[in-house]
Amino acid sequence: MSKFFSILQPVITTLFILIACIVYGLSLTPAILFMNYIIAKISVFSIALKAFILGFCISLSFFIFGISLIILVGIIVRLLPIKPKPGIYNLKSIDTIKWGLSGAFLKLVNLTFLDFITPTFLNVLYFKLIGAKIGKNVQINSVNINDPWLLEIGDDSVIGGAASINCHVVESGKLILEKVKIGNKCTIGAKALIWPGCEVGDKSVIAARSTLKKRTKVGSREIWKGDPAKNIRQRK
Repeated sequence: MSKFFSILQPVITTLFILIACIVYGLSLTPAILFMNYIIAKISVFSIALKAFILGFCISLSFFIFGISLIILVGIIVRLLPIKPKPGIYNLKSIDTIKWGLSGAFLKLVNLTFLDFITPTFLNVLYFKLIGAKIGKNVQINSVNINDPWLLEIGDDSVIGGAASINCHVVESGKLILEKVKIGNKCTIGAKALIWPGCEVGDKSVIAARSTLKKRTKVGSREIWKGDPAKNIRQRK
């Protein structure tokens, strides 16, 4: 079995590179068509005006590419059976390969475009497309959302800048996947770290740079702080 996976890994990597090129190619197609149209229309303009229009349209093309990419990747990850359910998996298993593929698809967006739309309604739409359950008026100020299909966020909650939410951890040669649930009107502070299995009750606060250890349960209206975080007081 070990030899089988040692052969399978480079094969899957090579195939994914080809798939990534196809995904990027499809996402670039609308932007390229748009640029071809613009170039054909501005041939009669002065050099200065043409340079400005080209610069503006090249910038706009980047966002056309990015929006096409998040929609395409969101649909792929949502529809393909590559998102493993919560559980404990051997690192050399089919479910772990599926998890790796899901993460690789998400990297296509994370490394090229996600920063530019964070925080906006577009990054919330992206995470919803992938399978995250996100309520109304939620603001996500971070790109560090791992395994978003295992994430639930209630209404009016805020995820602070550079906060990390991890629905997975690797321990003793096992991949552990567990849901993370954040209630209504919660605040996750900047650079806070939340590990799998955590639950944050309604109207609670996780202070900036604090760490919620795996499977920590935070009650309603509580304020947690520290590394590891502890309940320091109740919100009025």
